[in-house]
Amino acid sequence: MVASDERHYKSSMHIAIIGAGGHLGARVEAALRRVPGVTIATPRRTGDPALDLTRPETFAALQGADVVINASSSHSAAPDMLAEHCLVHGITMLEASSDRLVVQRLLDRARPAGARGALVLGAGIFTGLSNLLGAAAVSGVTECERLELAVRSSPFSGAGSGTIDLMLDALHTNACSIQEGVCIEGAPVSRGPRWQLDGAQLESLHVSFAEPQMLHHSTGVPNIGMFMLPKPAWMTATFLATPGWLMRSAFYRALLRLQFNLLRRWLLRERPTRVDLLAVAHERGSQRRHALQLSAADGMWTAGVAIAAMASLLAQKRPAPGVCCVDQLLTLERVLTQMRSIDASCISAAAA
Repeated sequence: MVASDERHYKSSMHIAIIGAGGHLGARVEAALRRVPGVTIATPRRTGDPALDLTRPETFAALQGADVVINASSSHSAAPDMLAEHCLVHGITMLEASSDRLVVQRLLDRARPAGARGALVLGAGIFTGLSNLLGAAAVSGVTECERLELAVRSSPFSGAGSGTIDLMLDALHTNACSIQEGVCIEGAPVSRGPRWQLDGAQLESLHVSFAEPQMLHHSTGVPNIGMFMLPKPAWMTATFLATPGWLMRSAFYRALLRLQFNLLRRWLLRERPTRVDLLAVAHERGSQRRHALQLSAADGMWTAGVAIAAMASLLAQKRPAPGVCCVDQLLTLERVLTQMRSIDASCISAAAA
């Protein structure tokens, strides 16, 4: 566990950001520059030193880092070789990918013999704050029988290519839930339960999220589901009405990629979107539940602040070697406190 005693903070931290030139990575760097005592390195594919995630011989550029943040797109370059390098060479790596298959692959990897580093999964809003929120909800009941999470955001806002690829991949990646301790896969998009948010009943979608598998790994809760609340709400009906064979077709995905690149990377690149996260933990054998909510006016900036907060906290004391989820090392309260020291208004929390 990461020590919670603020007096143990190091006076200087060296944090490397991979993907600092991207939409998310630039916000991570800007947020980290507000943290006292942080020295930032931004190794890139070109430059001195250069770093290429497909060429392990370039990973020497990360030597001396207390924490390496991977904010690059796992769609463009898989993080597996970087994760292996950090585990072997005693580096703490904070992985920001929310791709369910990538996260599951990293979570399932065997701990290398003699591993000295730590691979921490879950950084940003979802995954990341969603994991911490889920774990906080679970801690509010005596024994959690079922955990449900939901996220509400809009695709009609600024985003980078990695976010666009992640969104499109989710349309043809099987969704999963944890049922009685077993991962059950279903259709990529299906109808979920109705959720109460801001006084309204909202329809949800069951789509591909990494959190159910991650939170089962970290908390052991036997039943976990996570759902999307699209904004605007009419998008729910649109997704449900689109035939599965069409969403799986390469032509349709290429058309959507073109559309969202035009919208999110160009026309709406400076437009923020509000993101709401909800978690409800249900106690075994009773009607008692513990519900929490986080809200961010600018989801992408808040993701950058969250990653900066997590990285600066992890840099204070090296985690135990191996692979884990962020909620196994940090608490929601501690991360929110650190986030507010970076930007006091970036996020609000409430009982739901």
